[in-house]
Amino acid sequence: MTRTAHIVGAGIAGLATAVALAGRGWAVRVYERAPGLRASGGGIGVTPNGMRALDAIGVADAVRARSVVQAHGGVRAPGGRWIARTGLRFVEERYGEPIRALLRLDLVRALADALPPGTVHYGQEACLAGSGGPTTPATIVVGGATVESDLVVGADGIRSALRRALHPGHPGLVDTGSAAWRCVVPADGLDVVAAETWGAGQRLSILPLPEGRAHFSALAKVTPPSRHAGAYERLTGLFGRWHDPIPHLLERASRAELHFDRIEDAARPLDGFAHGRVVLVGDAAHPMTPNVGAAGLALEDAVELAQATAGARSWDALRAGLAAYDASRRARTTRLRAMSRWMGRVAGLSAPVAVAARNTGVWLGGLLPEAVSRRSMDAMVGWSVPPPR
Repeated sequence: MTRTAHIVGAGIAGLATAVALAGRGWAVRVYERAPGLRASGGGIGVTPNGMRALDAIGVADAVRARSVVQAHGGVRAPGGRWIARTGLRFVEERYGEPIRALLRLDLVRALADALPPGTVHYGQEACLAGSGGPTTPATIVVGGATVESDLVVGADGIRSALRRALHPGHPGLVDTGSAAWRCVVPADGLDVVAAETWGAGQRLSILPLPEGRAHFSALAKVTPPSRHAGAYERLTGLFGRWHDPIPHLLERASRAELHFDRIEDAARPLDGFAHGRVVLVGDAAHPMTPNVGAAGLALEDAVELAQATAGARSWDALRAGLAAYDASRRARTTRLRAMSRWMGRVAGLSAPVAVAARNTGVWLGGLLPEAVSRRSMDAMVGWSVPPPR
């Protein structure tokens, strides 16, 4: 019996899920409303948990070929002083994989290339019509036509329409009071070092990328004007006097694609990721602040969903598989959502006394990375592919 899975959204979560399900014998089709392959946000760091997930679906080598290893990390003050600095060799020694940096679009391309031609249908917006059940398929509407499916996967991002359809009473997203600017720029002639710089209620991270480029991500507490108006001017006003090479990166961003977004979080965790024959993955399932590696969690989702439903050739088996996925992923992502909120609050402190205390704590943590940060690091990246059910 051929099992059909239709996936809504061709981002990291949707494409990884398509690859994982196809590898377990599902006939897969992906619907993406954008006219072509895209990925907003510039660069990305893939942590060891994400690399293990990519290994499980056969895409890790393609990602390794497109990426560079992040060998160093640390935290600086806006004037340039190092608060904490460390080599990251211990990451590979402890978790079996280093942190790898690459263009987000290259990660998406690696996933798309692992699918048979014609799997992804661009320019096709899909809406949920029915979640299905023991004797009825799930249904989606695409271009006015109703499509039946043994399984529908909602991978349509932080503002997921499928999430709203499954959870009409959920309060949705809340604005955290902060905004983020992200950009990839040429790094030629600049001394680019992987690091985060923390100011009062502001932080900016730099990530070296392949082929002489660099990604930066700036976050600040800002009152919400219109979503994009004056984004570049506000960025340079907040960060333009920080240490080199930050002013030069910002100047080059004026000639590149600058992404600006308000930072939003789920008002509360969902009470379930699956209903009937419909299941959510990635940001559609667990939107959270950007402090614990959402891409890695999306890749984990893909692997665990495919594994939980691998032998699901009946309704009872599918229901049991989706329940196992839901229990595992909701428990993990709820913990990490709370951790991400806490990390964001610490990094975003703005009162002078609180900033001084925070920076002292980070400095001490830099002296004792194993003793201070081991538990939180394990929680974020210590995931491994679970054994088969």
